[in-house]
Amino acid sequence: MFPAVASLCLASLNAPVMIDGELCHPTRLMVKAPVQATLAAASRIGAHIERRIPEIGWQVVTVPSGRLLASKRALEASTGVQLVEFDHAARLAYTPNDPLWGAQWHMRTIKADLAWDTSFGSSQVIVAVIDTGVLRTHEDLAANMWENTGEIPGNNIDDDNNGYVDDRYGWDFANGDNSPEDDYGHGTACAGIVAAVQDNNIGVTGVAPRARIMNLKATNNDGYLFDSYLAPAYIYGANMGARVFSMSYFSDRVSQSEKDAMNYAVAHGVLPVAAAGNSSSVIPFYPGAYENVLSVAAVDGNNNRSWFSDYGSWVDVAAPGEGLTTTAADGTYTGFGGTSGACPHVAGVAALLIGAKLNATPTEVRTAIEDTATLLNQPPYGEFSNYGLVNAQAALQALLNNPAPAKPAVVRYISTLGQGPGQSRIDPSNSVTARIYGRGFQALQNLAVKRNGVPAQIIARSRDWIDFKLVYRQPGDVSVWDGATLIAQVPNPAVKRTCRPLIEASAPSAWVDGGFREGLTDDGQFVVGHRDQDGNVILQGTFRNVLNSPSELRIRRSYAVGGGSEELQLYDWRSASYPYASWITIRSGPCLAQASTDTVSIADISRFIDVEGTVYFRLVATGTPENEAVNIDSLRLQDR
Repeated sequence: MFPAVASLCLASLNAPVMIDGELCHPTRLMVKAPVQATLAAASRIGAHIERRIPEIGWQVVTVPSGRLLASKRALEASTGVQLVEFDHAARLAYTPNDPLWGAQWHMRTIKADLAWDTSFGSSQVIVAVIDTGVLRTHEDLAANMWENTGEIPGNNIDDDNNGYVDDRYGWDFANGDNSPEDDYGHGTACAGIVAAVQDNNIGVTGVAPRARIMNLKATNNDGYLFDSYLAPAYIYGANMGARVFSMSYFSDRVSQSEKDAMNYAVAHGVLPVAAAGNSSSVIPFYPGAYENVLSVAAVDGNNNRSWFSDYGSWVDVAAPGEGLTTTAADGTYTGFGGTSGACPHVAGVAALLIGAKLNATPTEVRTAIEDTATLLNQPPYGEFSNYGLVNAQAALQALLNNPAPAKPAVVRYISTLGQGPGQSRIDPSNSVTARIYGRGFQALQNLAVKRNGVPAQIIARSRDWIDFKLVYRQPGDVSVWDGATLIAQVPNPAVKRTCRPLIEASAPSAWVDGGFREGLTDDGQFVVGHRDQDGNVILQGTFRNVLNSPSELRIRRSYAVGGGSEELQLYDWRSASYPYASWITIRSGPCLAQASTDTVSIADISRFIDVEGTVYFRLVATGTPENEAVNIDSLRLQDR
């Protein structure tokens, strides 16, 4: 018995302590100094050298128990001592005993296993999986399924007076009943990534292995999600205590009612996480494109953008979306992918963080996830998500200990430019609100937005955007400063009207070089859309912050070869959400090799504006010759 007791005491004496977010030995320090200097300094504070590492000039010094910080400061102040560090501890990444763990490469990519060294989360955290339903009896999900304990199942009474009868196990908003069974398998797969049970010697593990899964079915038998399903699902989830939404769907009849319900959920403490979509496009998809939703792109095993994943300035982070191993609706396990698979990774990370700090706000959690993500820059897409690949370990440490430093400030675009209508003189009252969109603006301590060197009035700001007054008739570039440091300088089109420039562009089956800056002015720098394998040049793009005023589209472009026919199109948002309605052709003509400029009047711009003030543009050139490409010198919407 005595050796066992001694062993336990030794283990407790050597158990690491947490110092500034790092695990450290409680009585040892690493000291870089000559041996004699170390001996003299150590003796003064009752410490001694335990080990020498002469090859690199370091000593391991043991200090009195309970005096770690004080000893470190005293040694740092000693003559001849160059550097003193804590004796940092490292651990093997936690390895679950789930048999399919080896196939879950995607969990290790987001460093979930390293995060589990600190926390497994909490059963008090509820994630609403709003999807096709979940197989609640699955062997790897059943123990983590949320139950409404205020409801007695099967008595046909609304026991908790929440408006839903016998909703013990969630709700089917498509069929209006208390049986949210998974007819497709999609929801069960997502639930497994979020919170499959860990260490049960069965199947797989989820990112947040102790969180609870609220089963909210919002898909009808034809596979569609409607506002009439989604809006009440958001309200229910928020009212019944969900802290995170996992939403692996996009578009599907977006409307103001859905947006209002989402705002309600956010106001009630929910962090919504949504898939960016699988159309290989920069065109925004909802609900991911809402400002208050954390949208997720997909990456492959090499951390490159998955070929199908949507991307662009509206996409916040990225997570694995190919070759995923998760739970299946037939009670077994399956491969899974798409941004539908990327989304629940991030929802799981959010749940893991909240489980480690139950009083964390959605803003704190989102900030920790975004600021600790690893930036991904892949030509020709650039930074295809605003913050990069999620890192569960770093996000958890940032939330629990010291917030991560902000990402470097980046200006991605300015939504509104031009000189606008008005008097010939500069008049500050004659202005319009413009938005600078990017990243890292919260870190700018001395933010200034200037036009031709003259400071502009800043109306509001966040981490990702700055709203300022763009004064008409005030010439010159727009620049963003942090004190005396120039962050970005953007040319202002020399047009005597308000304009909304092209924000970014993509090609569904080919690629695009360039974006906002290349398409801003007639300067010989081009947004280049390349020909696809079917012989077409298809370029998609967006304009932001568009108002309901008479407008026109102006484009200056040329074709590398010439030949074939061109159509300029806008998406008719009024008829249906993207991509379920129609592109409307506003101009057609031949593809010309020489540069040409066209200005097309738009009688009713409101029909082309989505719920966030975005207009979707498409150029389609058919019957084009080999090596064809469109070179767009400038492209913008402008007031007449």
